[in-house]
Amino acid sequence: MKKVVLFVLGFSILLLADPPFIPNVRVSSNVSWDTLNQGETDMAVWKDSIYLISNTAERGSVPIAPFAYSYNSGQSFTQVPFTDWQTGITWHTDPVIGVDDSGHVHMLIQFSTSLLNHYLSRDGGQTWIDTTQVTGSGVDKPWMVVNKNEIYVVWQQTSGNTGIRLAKSTDYGQSFSQWEILNDNGITALTMDENEVLHLALVAWYDGIYYMKSYDKGQTWTSAQYLSDYYYSSSYGDRAPINSIAATGNVVFITWVDTRYSGWDILAMRSEDGGNTWTGPFVVNEDMTGGQCKGWSVFDPYGGLHVTYYSTPDWPTNQYSLFSFWYRFSADSGKTFYPAIRISDTEFRSWADFMGEYHVCVADSNYIYAEWTDGRNGDDNDLYFSKALLSQVRVKENYTFEPVKKIQFPVILKSKSLSEILNTREFKLYDIMGRRIKGIKSGISFVEYKEGQKESLRKIIILSK
Repeated sequence: MKKVVLFVLGFSILLLADPPFIPNVRVSSNVSWDTLNQGETDMAVWKDSIYLISNTAERGSVPIAPFAYSYNSGQSFTQVPFTDWQTGITWHTDPVIGVDDSGHVHMLIQFSTSLLNHYLSRDGGQTWIDTTQVTGSGVDKPWMVVNKNEIYVVWQQTSGNTGIRLAKSTDYGQSFSQWEILNDNGITALTMDENEVLHLALVAWYDGIYYMKSYDKGQTWTSAQYLSDYYYSSSYGDRAPINSIAATGNVVFITWVDTRYSGWDILAMRSEDGGNTWTGPFVVNEDMTGGQCKGWSVFDPYGGLHVTYYSTPDWPTNQYSLFSFWYRFSADSGKTFYPAIRISDTEFRSWADFMGEYHVCVADSNYIYAEWTDGRNGDDNDLYFSKALLSQVRVKENYTFEPVKKIQFPVILKSKSLSEILNTREFKLYDIMGRRIKGIKSGISFVEYKEGQKESLRKIIILSK
């Protein structure tokens, strides 16, 4: 019996982009107040509960920080417009969220550049209690790490004694003490490894990328180590060289957005000796055309490294640029990466010139979780969620092609003839990156290719021995 090999050109089939990620779940509620462009988002996971908090592009005039919860592991979400009227400030921005060792939810929100408040919920986000003012006057770009009963917050102080400051609580956020840890300003990223060592990355304004760490839970820090310069130009949809940091064992991994190679790219540096020596910078994204921005990295408990980011074929970008959300996995803690996978099941415009500065990914012992914002609904930017089993993203695909001879003409297949071929046992199907496709989801329609129709399935060329 002859073996048939299919080679698929184009990326328009959802199957080729999504697995092993589940179909996109809309987080934003279809309610009367959901007419805002939801932006930068943080996420926390506790067992089957998932919590998300975001700001909006209209944050300067509408006092809403949308908070969402799911108690069914992300199958569906409920979103509410969180507002703290007590502050007297309408500007809710730069939200961060975390879960402590009791499963209680901690939220950090910046109000304009005047105030930084901490909130605690003991009922899964239904109600919020124990509001604590972390700091006031001249705050920007905060980040938070929750570890057991401890909370660590870093930010740049922009007035008075400027610099990078840290606030620490050892009583679940009821009280904080704070002090300066670096006499510099910029965008901070903070993480804690499994040995409770704190790692901090800084994109210092007009200066470069720096790294420092603390062995004693923030009391003292190593000297700031210069790693690299950076280059950044803003464009529609993104406006800052946002950074991320992930650490496990002796491996530390830092990313930021850079424009040294023309458009945006996700650049990274990596250390295998706890931050003493570094390799890089190197590009994480697979596609080097257009622009890639808002990168985020995280380690899972087994040492696998996960990176998510936006991608667009345009540079510079504009209000008509089409974005999509992508993912890369590294089984060797960032030395090498598997081929990129598209998480978003469609391309989309942004209905605001700013889609938020960060959209994080989170990993536990079972899943990698991702969230982002996009304008697929045609009126405003809404939040979306997806996840994938770690066991499936770790499966390396077969890149070996059998020797074949190309038929002299492309064959355009209709859904019926394609279905007949796929129902036979002797066939192989690959996408354009050479990845073996092991199955087809039911319900996907295959249409004939026509010139000028981007959304159609492009030419399917039959290759046969």
